[in-house]
Amino acid sequence: MSGKKQWNSHRTQTGPPSDPLEVPNPITPDFIPKLQEYFRSENLLTIQQTNSILAQARKTLEVLPNIVELTIHDPDHITLLGDTHGQYYDVLNVFSLNGTPSPDNPYLFNGDFVDRGSFGCEIALLLLSLKIAYPKAIHLLRGNHEASLCTQEYGFKNEVNDKYNETVYQNFLYVFNALPLCAVINKKIFVVHGGLWTRKGVHLDEIKKVNRFLEPGEEGGELLMAQMLWSDPMDYPGQQSSLRPFGCSFGPDYTEAFLEANDLECVVRSHEVRDEGFSIEHGGKLITLFSAPGYCGDTNKGAYLILKGDQCEKEFHKFAASPHPNAPTYFQVQTCSVM
Repeated sequence: MSGKKQWNSHRTQTGPPSDPLEVPNPITPDFIPKLQEYFRSENLLTIQQTNSILAQARKTLEVLPNIVELTIHDPDHITLLGDTHGQYYDVLNVFSLNGTPSPDNPYLFNGDFVDRGSFGCEIALLLLSLKIAYPKAIHLLRGNHEASLCTQEYGFKNEVNDKYNETVYQNFLYVFNALPLCAVINKKIFVVHGGLWTRKGVHLDEIKKVNRFLEPGEEGGELLMAQMLWSDPMDYPGQQSSLRPFGCSFGPDYTEAFLEANDLECVVRSHEVRDEGFSIEHGGKLITLFSAPGYCGDTNKGAYLILKGDQCEKEFHKFAASPHPNAPTYFQVQTCSVM
């Protein structure tokens, strides 16, 4: 792992910023553009500032239900993003293309904010600050990488310890354990990071009862939380064991059974890279959305999905990777095809 000295070596700024940023408590909307530009200029918050954001975020998130239920009406909309994996400058590009999150321009981020990119701290702290400032305008769901298992292996722990310290890393995990697990939009669209379960027809009422304030795999029972963060679709009917630590590969019949059992129309999930940033599978009833273009040095595009009005009309937007500053690589690149 690259040390602090290497991280600082590419900056023009070697000491504290000439205009230090003050983190309000509570965080207010006017703080967001200041934080966004502060990070864009490659500044780091202090440990105290970072812990303040994390403490406020935990308080905001822990009162939310496991399933976030959202309603949009004509002519309103909501924008969905999949994995962003520490690619802060690509997130800023989406905000440039599509507008910054606000009450008139709500967003839902479908997990995997961190790991495998060099700016996971910046993405997570900006998104958490947005959630505190606009609690009803930005929605954050948990991915499999918002957990101890992945962050120890795929870079985020190294990144946090390089930029801050071990206590900050543990505080990030404490916040991640409070993230909601999934969302339902207009009682039509089910949004989850990974996918479905080894059992057909799991009901939403079962998800509401899961103890999410743990690491995935520690929740007991059928490990419903771990499965929904780790599973992937496959093209043919049935289900089979996954090569991943949890979950399964599930077929179109499992998607159909889940949607029918819960009177829903479509599953939107993330968790896997797609060359064009998204794919439509299972007869149009399952969408994979991935929002980290140029992932691990690949040539894939990123995408975001806008759902419009009462009928949740779908509008996909693709985007290419944006330039970003030189920064350490906190993970082994050969692990990009795993987890």
